[in-house]
Amino acid sequence: MKAIEVELASFVPDEVTVVIEEKTRGSIMDCAPGGVSWGSSTVVRVTEQPDLGDVAAAVRAGWARTGEFEIELTEASTGDPSLVLRSAQLGNYYFRQFDDKVQVLSFSTCFAYDEERDGYPWEIAAE
Repeated sequence: MKAIEVELASFVPDEVTVVIEEKTRGSIMDCAPGGVSWGSSTVVRVTEQPDLGDVAAAVRAGWARTGEFEIELTEASTGDPSLVLRSAQLGNYYFRQFDDKVQVLSFSTCFAYDEERDGYPWEIAAE
């Protein structure tokens, strides 16, 4: 999941990318009775905002996992463009734009949490 997030961040055009800042930790949240979802993000610092339509086209044309996702260019509640990638098996990914950055958020599918297998919530890190 974290690898997909970073792969997607790399589709922000090089000519506007200053640096990609990968977070090393994530968080878990409830998603169903007895289930959790793992969330994380990667930030792409930019000199100017890329056209998310161009980013979507680049992902569709150049990403090996395109067929595993529904890719939708939509509008956020603020009216700003939003790029959403959904997969029933691999989770959901969102591109959000801020002043000097593009944030790629990722959320896993819902799964049964096991402390022995997954670690304690405060220990969860991207692997």
